[in-house]
Amino acid sequence: MEHMKHLIAIVLTTFVHTQPSWLTIHGSRQFSISGVASFENGFLVVHDNKKMKQPRLSYLDRSFKLRKLIWPETNLPYDLEALHLMPGFANKFVAMESTGKAYIFLVDPFDFRIEILSTITLPGISNKMNLEGFAVFQSAQGTVFIYGDRGSNKRKSNLITAFFDPQNNKIDTIEKFVIDLPIPKKSKRNIADIAIDKNGAVWTVATSDPGNNGPFKSAIYQIGHLNNVGTFNYNHPDLLKPLIVIDEQKIEAMMFKDNELVLMTDNENNGSSYFSIKEAF
Repeated sequence: MEHMKHLIAIVLTTFVHTQPSWLTIHGSRQFSISGVASFENGFLVVHDNKKMKQPRLSYLDRSFKLRKLIWPETNLPYDLEALHLMPGFANKFVAMESTGKAYIFLVDPFDFRIEILSTITLPGISNKMNLEGFAVFQSAQGTVFIYGDRGSNKRKSNLITAFFDPQNNKIDTIEKFVIDLPIPKKSKRNIADIAIDKNGAVWTVATSDPGNNGPFKSAIYQIGHLNNVGTFNYNHPDLLKPLIVIDEQKIEAMMFKDNELVLMTDNENNGSSYFSIKEAF
């Protein structure tokens, strides 16, 4: 396992140094990106806005043009921080607020209309938590939600796994893990997003966020593994080392697409950007 991690680290570093620069998606803070999922020939992305008339959800096409989608309810989501495609579906998603409220919804692939199916409150959270990472894993025992709060230099993060029953819209069998990553050192957020690769490895990105103008930093980790029955095996804390560190970008949206790691940013006043690492997995 350690040999494989060293190999991945070498491959990641090589690709980051040899690929072109980050691509700017949008220069406005309103279109910074805090979550991403694959949809049609592009991506569905969420924005962590809190005010009326500001975008919550957009479609990003393959030419990297954003199309703002219309939320179907008067009461808009507050601070959407993560997005994930539901396993087995092409247009059914879960979007999570920092508060732990989650929206399960459909997006019509023809006219991009949103249909809200249900809302749930993720269990196991407290008022001190600010959730930013969320992913979904289909195990042999059912659907697993894995989510975590960002934490800080003064407060360690909580990572939570729970089984979700889509028939009854209920969540149970909760497990908690304490996460405290070594890098970045300053203005640290341990969990800015969570992604799961095709082998069940769980990845997170930790960020440095000193303010709306940066300077930002992101560090990507492989923190554990979800096995076939949905049990999360957390890597020993002493072995948690960043596989890649990226300056000047605050990555808050991360996903695996085939053999590609897709990264998008919430660079606050500097808007959003895109980068991908191909054939590394």
